[in-house]
Amino acid sequence: MRKFLIVFGALALVAVVAAAVGIGVVAYRGNALDAESKAYIDGAVPAIAAAWNKQELLDRATPELKASVKPEELTAFFATLARLGPMVEYRGAKGDATMGYTTEFGSVTSASYTATVRCRNGSASFRIVLKKRDGHWMIHNLHVDPVAETPTVGKT
Repeated sequence: MRKFLIVFGALALVAVVAAAVGIGVVAYRGNALDAESKAYIDGAVPAIAAAWNKQELLDRATPELKASVKPEELTAFFATLARLGPMVEYRGAKGDATMGYTTEFGSVTSASYTATVRCRNGSASFRIVLKKRDGHWMIHNLHVDPVAETPTVGKT
């Protein structure tokens, strides 16, 4: 019985140590992915909003995003955004990266962010989903809410 308890205790200790190491590795890797994806967003959003250039989006888009958008729809979308004028201030992004596993795709690394920019004639809020493919982040989904400036009327 004593030998059984020693072996069981040793196995339990190994399992606890392995779990702790696994949690540490995932936490470390998660922080690295957060930093990578945040840096990517901090470069992509200003590049897209600087002059509302659709090519800046297409250069960063996943093949699935490119296939799902008709060229004329994208042109009309960017024409609407261009009414805001060029970006004046990038106000940053908030979000984080996630790691997962699916039976269909295997290991999946993605990130979701919201970012805001102030433009000459208004502001815009971005909601972006990134996917990491072959070591590179790509925009998988993009939603932009433009908010036009309302003219201020004299004080009463």
